[in-house]
Amino acid sequence: MNEALILVRFAHFVSTMALFGASVFLAALAPARLREALTPSVGRLISTAALIAAASAILWLLAEGGEMGGNWTDAIDPQVLSSVLNETGFGRIWRGHLALALAICVIALWRPRQPQALIALLGAILLGSLGFIDHAAMREGAVGLAERINQALHLLAGGFWLGSLPPLLLCLGRYHDEGLAPDAAAALSRFSGIGHLAVGLVIATGLVNVFVILGRWPSDFSSPYQTCLAIKIALVAVMAVLALYNRYLLTPALESAPERILPRLRRNAIAELWLGGGVLALVSAFATFAPE
Repeated sequence: MNEALILVRFAHFVSTMALFGASVFLAALAPARLREALTPSVGRLISTAALIAAASAILWLLAEGGEMGGNWTDAIDPQVLSSVLNETGFGRIWRGHLALALAICVIALWRPRQPQALIALLGAILLGSLGFIDHAAMREGAVGLAERINQALHLLAGGFWLGSLPPLLLCLGRYHDEGLAPDAAAALSRFSGIGHLAVGLVIATGLVNVFVILGRWPSDFSSPYQTCLAIKIALVAVMAVLALYNRYLLTPALESAPERILPRLRRNAIAELWLGGGVLALVSAFATFAPE
């Protein structure tokens, strides 16, 4: 059951971040003409992410039921699932989380034109609510609330960073379209401006998480939790270097040498996506381990 829970968590983290980041990119970063051009492809990404987020939210609940009961049959036992939803801290958060995931799925799939601003807002709540479960929810009172808020900010900053990369790659492809090149440049500039702030917030909130939850730097590699956490930190550090290199070296040079700079930006964005996938896989795993 633990392996199934890790896979479901990974699918949910990836889909909620993609949903949030892509909808924010369209609603807030892309100028009107570029938004119209990107909407068919990014809209399909948002719809797919919304569907996976809703499905994985249901499967996450079933996996938690199986974990609580100890076998696969408990994953579909109504009594066990009722206990998960009504008698655990996870379940009390998950009732609203699941309802919101299903609502976003309906909005994204049934509306002829997706209301990206609304999806971005609801997606932010959906993603941020994940900060109220797992290790961040171990303490009660004001300290516990501060931990949950910090984790929610960590997830939102990471969701903007990673979730905006697929539409950013599509945006970079529009630099060869003379009519959309200025809009693509404007979107890239906006992303670069907000993106390096998101990187800083991911690092700052992540460090707070480490020292609040673990109480020290992860250095005991006999501990699965600390090993996964240390690898996650290393991957995020590489991602941060790539993001800052893009922001302060490549982006300023793009206007003068687009043919040379665009392939580098694409390669780095794809590398960030792969590294981010590794980070989310680690997070999905080590959140199931005891933080020791």
